[in-house]
Parts: sequence; structure tokens; C-alpha cells
Amino acid sequence: MGRQKGADEVFCTSCGAAIKKEAEICPECGVRNENATRPTQSTPTETTVSDSWWYGVGGCLGLWVLVLLLPSDISPAVDALFGLLTVTAWIGLPLSAYFDSKYVGANSDWLPNAALWVIGLLVPLVNVVFGAVYLYRRHEVLGEP
Repeated sequence: MGRQKGADEVFCTSCGAAIKKEAEICPECGVRNENATRPTQSTPTETTVSDSWWYGVGGCLGLWVLVLLLPSDISPAVDALFGLLTVTAWIGLPLSAYFDSKYVGANSDWLPNAALWVIGLLVPLVNVVFGAVYLYRRHEVLGEP
């Protein structure tokens, strides 16, 4: 008499052997298991990182554009405000991208190199382009923002 299948097993459609549901290929006969259960992109992987870090990337990117486009020589108070905005954007953009890259890597096929993105986002002027490219690429793989 044949072996009974367990709760996490199915029968191979070719040879009838009990195999794991996740198995793509039957270890007995080598035929592809068409019913293999695979994680899909729509099923998020459990991660402790929030999916909201892209707001930080977008917000800090907006701060950089604001700081770069508006004149800062109006008054000392405005200079102080622009300095605060610049420091916030300079620290917040790579930090947000780092945590968001962990979420993206856990929930899509794209595994962004966090170190590369952080370094690119630390360099003024270059960071605006890197930030836009990051958000575009994120949108391609996750469909959001």
C-alpha cells in the first residue's frame, strides 16, 4: 500500500508519489508539479519594517527640491529655517530609503542594495535624481506610491 500524504503534501500528477506542496519538481520522477504553492508578489512577506517609509523618501525629496529652488538670502530667520530643512532632508532621505528598501526587498522581486541607495542619497544634488529613480523603481515593482 502507498504512503499517505501529509497535510502539507500533494500527490504527484505523474507518478503519484506524496510530495511537498511547495516542491516545483517531484523528487521521485522529476516532473514539474503544476500545483506547487509559491509565494506571490501580492502576498506580502512578514517583515517588521513599515510600508510607509516611502512617505519619508517623498517628503524629504520634496524638501530638497524646496531648499534648492527657493532663495535663502532673504533674512537670517529664513536662513536658519533653510538650514534646518536642509539637515532634516539630508538625514531623513537616506534613512527613509534604507528602511523602505528593507520593506521593498521583503515584498517584491527587487532587492535594492541599501548601501548604494544610502550613499547616493547622501550626496547633495545627486540625491534628488537618486530619490526620484528610487521612487520610480519602487512603483514599478510594488505598484505604489
